[in-house]
Amino acid sequence: MDKLTKDQKDEYATSFAAIALYDGGADISSEQINTLLEATGNTEVAAFYPIIFSNFLSAEKISEMIVSPVAGGGGGGGGGG
Repeated sequence: MDKLTKDQKDEYATSFAAIALYDGGADISSEQINTLLEATGNTEVAAFYPIIFSNFLSAEKISEMIVSPVAGGGGGGGGGG
């Protein structure tokens, strides 16, 4: 964690807060994210992160990201003959 930038740490903290709210069945709002961030000592997270994340990460979107398979890169090349 020491090698992460402040922005990366803010993004992680906000992401984990949103996932914790989802897991607990709570509303994923910027207010709830801020409350959880404060409760966990993450008081210096930039104010715009909870707003952006709450607008994007609804419970349905988080469920979709968890359940949906990830489409990876292409398969290996064909064998030479």
